[in-house]
Amino acid sequence: MGEFFTDGEKVRIDFEDGQWVDIKEELTQYDQDFLLDRMARAESTGSEAKVTLSLGRMALMERAILAWSFPEPVTPDNISRLRLKYRQRILDEVNRLNEQAGEWVRKNELTVST
Repeated sequence: MGEFFTDGEKVRIDFEDGQWVDIKEELTQYDQDFLLDRMARAESTGSEAKVTLSLGRMALMERAILAWSFPEPVTPDNISRLRLKYRQRILDEVNRLNEQAGEWVRKNELTVST
């Protein structure tokens, strides 16, 4: 099943102070849709339409973090309070894993014959 579907595979990030964070090895389509929804919002007031964009780093961490060794539970509030030394490394690893998955897709794209 793992060849075709992501089954909650995780990657552990170990920190020098002995702490660790487990993140998803690959984001699902549901995760990606959640991120897009949080990053871009369309609003309409009468005849004027407006799209608001945000970076979505918080939403990305909310979707990617599965577990950690910190005494507090994994919650959006606790994720937002993580020190930069943890946050940045988590974001870097999530980005690396997503780039790796995207590279596989680019190398293995199927061509459709008409």
